[in-house]
This record gives sequence, C-alpha cells and structure tokens, in this order.
Amino acid sequence: MKNNTLILMLLVVVSSCKSKPDQSTHVSDLAAKNDTSKLSKTVIGISAENKSNTSWVDDLKDFRQALYSKDVAKLKTYFSFPVGDDNWGYPVQFTADELKERKAKYANPSLLYEKDFERYYDQIFDKDLLKSIMKLKTASLLQNHQAETQEFNEGDFNFKLLANYYEEDKTTLHLNLSYSNNAVDENGDPVSEGEHNKIYVFDIVDGKKLRFQRIVFAG
Repeated sequence: MKNNTLILMLLVVVSSCKSKPDQSTHVSDLAAKNDTSKLSKTVIGISAENKSNTSWVDDLKDFRQALYSKDVAKLKTYFSFPVGDDNWGYPVQFTADELKERKAKYANPSLLYEKDFERYYDQIFDKDLLKSIMKLKTASLLQNHQAETQEFNEGDFNFKLLANYYEEDKTTLHLNLSYSNNAVDENGDPVSEGEHNKIYVFDIVDGKKLRFQRIVFAG
C-alpha cells in the first residue's frame, strides 16, 4: 500500500513539472520584444534627425522647386526684407512716376521690400534663371564647389548659369547668369559687345540656409 502511495505522489510531481510554463522562455521573449521596440524608436529618431539636418545644397534644391512652382510664400523665406541695393530694380525698369511714388513711400527707395518682391519676383528671378537652374547639377556643385550648365540660346545671346560656392569672410553662393553675343561681324568673327553677367549672391547661414543678399551686374 505504501508503495502505491509513493508511486502516485511521483506521478503527481512529474505531471506538475510538465504543465508548468517555461518562465525563462517567456521572460526572454519579452526582453527581445522590448529591445526591438527600443531599436525601432532609435531608428525612427535617427531618421527624423537626418531629415531635419539639411545642407545648403538641399536648400538650393528647395529654392529651385519654389521658382519652378511659383511659390512666392516659399521664395520670401530666402529674404530678410528690406534687402539689397538699387541694382535689383534694373530688371524691373521703373517708370518716372513709379520712382517718384517709391521716394514718397519709402525712406530708402533703393532697397527691395516685401511688397516689391510680391509684385516683381518673376522679373527679379526671370525665365533665364529658371531655365538654367533646373539644369544645374547640384551634386557637382557640392563636391567641387562649382558647376555650370550647358549654354542656352535666347535670340541674339547665348547664356549659361555658373554656380560658385565661396568660403571667405562670409560663406556665399553665387548664381551667375553669363551672357555672350552670338552675332558675328562682317568678317565672320564673334562680336564681344553686349557680353554681360547677372549674379545673384546668397549668404549661407549656418551651412544650411540660403539668404538672398543682392544682385550684381557686370559687363
């Protein structure tokens, strides 16, 4: 009888061991899930950080897209109004009455004001700049600090865009529309008269943001 009781007790113990959950496996799986969750959060955090960590070339691409889509609100973010000097008005060609009106309205009528930009932005950033900047290879500009487009024909002139990144007293980006005369003289030689440049100068702020400074005309 005692033997039967002992056997019965052993069977109960064995059965209890088999039915008991494997706590070590459960804890291990839970830890793995927690680690995966932490890893996912870390990856998401890194991705968000990289997305916000743009460079001046990324901002140039945004500027180009804003020009293409005629996004005046976005283009205005590249300015700190009023800005520049009276060179910006050359593409606009103010009438005498408009000049008189500006003198009455502004203490310094030679500067570019926000209302001016809203009205004349497509004359300041004209179709030649738009056409050429869309062809600019930004990867080459980033690597070599300079890049240029192919030459475009526009009536009596050819033009191309030369982009240069400078690190001097101030870090700047120059977008230089270079025009050449495609006419020839009576001897068939190229005519140099009329060659000129229109240079858009941008400051580069903190290595990330472009800020319009002025327009320079040469030639």
